[in-house]
Amino acid sequence: MSSSISSTRQGRVTADRLTELANHLTDRDREIALALYEHRILTSSQLTLLFFSGRRRAMDRLLFLYRSRVLDRFYPPRPFALGKPQAHWLLDEAGAHIVAACLGLDRRQLGWRRRENWGTHPQLAHQLEVNTFVTDLIAATLPHPALGVAEWWGSGSAKEQMPDGVALVPDAGILVSTPAGLLACLLEWDRATEPGSVQEHKLRMYSKASGRSGWRSCVLFVVPGTRRARTLEDAMSRVGSSYGEEWPVYVATVPELREFGPLGPIWQPLGEHRMPLRLEALPVSGFKPDNPADALGRRWRKDRPGFWHALSPLGAPAPGEEDWR
Repeated sequence: MSSSISSTRQGRVTADRLTELANHLTDRDREIALALYEHRILTSSQLTLLFFSGRRRAMDRLLFLYRSRVLDRFYPPRPFALGKPQAHWLLDEAGAHIVAACLGLDRRQLGWRRRENWGTHPQLAHQLEVNTFVTDLIAATLPHPALGVAEWWGSGSAKEQMPDGVALVPDAGILVSTPAGLLACLLEWDRATEPGSVQEHKLRMYSKASGRSGWRSCVLFVVPGTRRARTLEDAMSRVGSSYGEEWPVYVATVPELREFGPLGPIWQPLGEHRMPLRLEALPVSGFKPDNPADALGRRWRKDRPGFWHALSPLGAPAPGEEDWR
């Protein structure tokens, strides 16, 4: 491998450097770049969960991608007594070219630009909380062979799932493999920074989408506490019986999420007075069932068939060969 790539951070991203880099990229590297394009920011531990079997190899490969300008990183401020925070990873310029190539787009069509201010960006906390919810859910499914997060959409991709004429931008979307089938969920992570009228508008838009989609999705609201949950209940009461049944709404509070986890019995049907449900008990979509063995967090384990071939740019290493990547 060229020392100019492996030992120093690259400067300007040129066509020659992109050509050289392409000879060293693996399928996993491309998926990492696509994930950061989709979800904006992921921490070291989240990338390890999604793409690696261990932290040491994760750090080695992420450092290579950082030096190659595929990824950038920053360390958000935190109190001195808590020590240095883990790195937060972003897409960088070479990564944007990789993503564009994967999507069959010209780089200028990608709709991405490099940001210098993510450490102080006003949406940072919200984005991190949304991503933490989904990655915690992925981690929670790993001990359960019949459960798994099959797909994870960022807000842009979740918006694309909306029927024509429905101006909604969910915070995320997930497809969850369960014993009953594939569960589709759209996530609204509510930090109580908007008035109840905004919640009401969202519910009316979800009602509109429900009648046009042709598929079933569960809308998950996570709110800071019971007071905000009551505000959401009041908003639903104003929407009334016009809300469609195809996209049922469930609400959980952050304290419940912390105590029981995303798979716990915390999902209260909005507008109904009955016991909260576990996630796998929510009504499934009409989508074709997925294989939980292919779920996120399982796809890049060393014991997966085809792992070594996908990990090598030039071919499959011999079994047991050191994963220097």
